[in-house]
Amino acid sequence: MKLTKKIRIGLTATVLAITPLSTVLAQVQPVLAAKKSVKKAKGTVQLLEDDYVYNQFGNKIKIKQDPTSKAYLIPADFRVDKKGFAMTDVNSVRDTGENYGTYPYYGTKKINGRTYYQLANNYYLDAAVVINQNGKNTKKNKLILNHNSFVYNKNGHATGKKLFKKDIVSYQGKIKSATEAPTYFFYEDDSARHLKIEYLPTAKIKGKNFYSLGQGHYIKAANVGYIDGHAQRYNGVATATVLTKSSTTTVNYSSIKRTLKKGQKIKVDLAVIPYANDGFEGYIFRLHDHPDEYIDQNNVSLKVNLPIVNYEDLTYTFVQPLSGDTVQLYDTTGKSIGKSIKKQKYRDLTVDGLMYLWIPEEKKAELFYHCLNYENSSVIDANNSATTNSSPAHPVEKQKLNYGNNFIKASDVKYISGIKLNPINTAAQAESDQKTASETDKQELAKLIDQEKDRKINSAYTNLKANYDSALTNAILIQKSDKVTVAEVKEAVWYLKTAITQLTTMSYPLGD
Repeated sequence: MKLTKKIRIGLTATVLAITPLSTVLAQVQPVLAAKKSVKKAKGTVQLLEDDYVYNQFGNKIKIKQDPTSKAYLIPADFRVDKKGFAMTDVNSVRDTGENYGTYPYYGTKKINGRTYYQLANNYYLDAAVVINQNGKNTKKNKLILNHNSFVYNKNGHATGKKLFKKDIVSYQGKIKSATEAPTYFFYEDDSARHLKIEYLPTAKIKGKNFYSLGQGHYIKAANVGYIDGHAQRYNGVATATVLTKSSTTTVNYSSIKRTLKKGQKIKVDLAVIPYANDGFEGYIFRLHDHPDEYIDQNNVSLKVNLPIVNYEDLTYTFVQPLSGDTVQLYDTTGKSIGKSIKKQKYRDLTVDGLMYLWIPEEKKAELFYHCLNYENSSVIDANNSATTNSSPAHPVEKQKLNYGNNFIKASDVKYISGIKLNPINTAAQAESDQKTASETDKQELAKLIDQEKDRKINSAYTNLKANYDSALTNAILIQKSDKVTVAEVKEAVWYLKTAITQLTTMSYPLGD
């Protein structure tokens, strides 16, 4: 998937279902300057999403083609769909306040009973897709329908009144906050990493969710597209239609899985903001029946908005110190190494494993996170000075940091986001594994080291490579020593296997 930095995550870029309609022809398209309106603009309108533009009679506008080149003659700040009908282009326009998708407007007009804003070129825009008029939210306390909807009474009987797609209606009730997403909800800010979940309470009628319009009238929540100008999201399993023959990938685009046929119906349950070298453009959707596989949003048609997570939250685990911004580091035997790791501003500490380590002095096992650290500037000595940088693949005397193989006490930090880890061993196993390892205990480690001797590293990420080198070096030292415990051997096996997985599947470096 070719990615660019044009798309933003927010009110102007939350719609998942319009992509198939907004394909711009591949041929070169001359762009015309927008016609100057005789009237002075009354202000600006900011769009929720791209939409078709209409003439004064409410008909979609077909763009003319150059008779010679057959290219569409598109006015500036607009585009065409695959059939040549004019559409807005929220990514091409912004006002001086850096508000994307903002167009000047010259008045409003009722067309066939609906309100439209007049733009340049005598184009008219449906008021349903406008979020702000001169900076004021026009959709506060309003619902925007994305499907035709009957109006029901409290008993679930149709009243005979029907609302239509893009109708704007007032709701009854107050928006509430939640820590866990209900069936229907929205984000106050889609671009925030730790997203604030809000929702409009629903009424259960005959087992379905309804929103109240007041005076005993209700509409199905499933027919709503926006609440207060925020995209309504469905926390459930949705059906998508495959638009073109496609292959699924892992969340990191690291390997191709199954092939999906055009027209095939698939179940999806999550929208993921993917990792990319050059920015974000669209989501990848998680397949409900194959939760390790994903499909690009451009390859499917989906009529609902799903919950959003960042790529990192499906790949890493993030924690923060319970107090202050530093937390002490320990080695594989549960002993302090005399250093602490500092949480950087606006960033969390990254961990990739959870295990019990036996602490002989205290005669008990304690739970530790395996900490991922790649910047020695984040590691503080006992004398509060940063460590020096040294290569784990070429250890030197008095090396200050065993790169990548350090631990922090689970009791010193709190979980923030990402994968919720389960311990890879028990407290009893940590105690029983304190005996000296035999050659038999080292067989798996020796076999793993032998398998890795001919590995050709082609990762572009030096931190992933350095972590793998550290794990392999650690494994070789453990395998050669006759004084290590079974616990240290098991940890060496786990560490090397984990580093191999990260090296071969991650799209960018772990750690801080």
